[in-house]
Amino acid sequence: MTQPRRHIAGQIAFITRRCSERRFFLRPDDYINQSIPYELGRAAERHGQQVYGVMAMSNHVHLAVGDTTGDRSYFMRDSMSGIARSRNRDLNREGHFWESGSYNDTVLLDQDAIERKLIYTWLNPVQAGLVERAEDWPGFKILPKHWGKTIRIEKPAKFYGIDSPDVVEFTPQPPPGYDDMTLEEVKEHFEKRLRRAEDEIAAVRREINEEVCGADRVKKVSTDASPTRQESNRSRRIPRFATRDSKLMDVARKRYRAFKDRYETRRQRWVNGKKGVTFPCGTVQLKRCAPIKCDDPPKDEPGLFATAG
Repeated sequence: MTQPRRHIAGQIAFITRRCSERRFFLRPDDYINQSIPYELGRAAERHGQQVYGVMAMSNHVHLAVGDTTGDRSYFMRDSMSGIARSRNRDLNREGHFWESGSYNDTVLLDQDAIERKLIYTWLNPVQAGLVERAEDWPGFKILPKHWGKTIRIEKPAKFYGIDSPDVVEFTPQPPPGYDDMTLEEVKEHFEKRLRRAEDEIAAVRREINEEVCGADRVKKVSTDASPTRQESNRSRRIPRFATRDSKLMDVARKRYRAFKDRYETRRQRWVNGKKGVTFPCGTVQLKRCAPIKCDDPPKDEPGLFATAG
């Protein structure tokens, strides 16, 4: 049985969604580079998500978002469904686009975790040996240099009907926690961290005399292909929370275990006819399907940073 998600307004999440059979359905080209921001932008606006970082690789996408509403499951449903249907039409294909199951979601519990996951997101194509720098990646991405600048995307030519907006606009922002710095200072802070990490990877690559693939070769790969190298099970283990603070991690895990126990107890009572029961804070799936009430989050809930406005 799939474990219930616990989504609370104010959380910041690192999210990953992978293509079916690891196929390169998202391989960079003009169409997918327009479709991805179009779908992400309108879903983010609709469901109150702040977009901090994106890296759309050829067979998966990484996102770092601030969930101001607790509705990031709706954001993922709408944006990923839109991307899949649009790209399938573009490629003249049918069938599953995303891998079976759902997306991977890690709640970032402190500022250190937020920074590390953003750097990880941007380093993906560099670490994979595809390009020298994150900014060289030919796919859609949101880097520090994009913060505070409105992205304007016209409706892609294929798939979309008259009910779809002609233009989608959204403005990526840096994550919260830098109120003592100007926007340019925050950008510089993250860009320095990113360059330092890129330089370290480049140094290792020089030692073993390894060259990068390059953007031109990336764009020539068939969208129906998949990596030849097998992915280890370890690389697929996505933690529910991220922090180096053991005490904070312990609190988050205990809260989640208590949430699961309370959720199952309340759900059973609700199924048995007691419709007035209140569900634990963060209930997602049942709230989507029924008019249930949920508790407010505890005042000391770890990892609540994102605020609307």
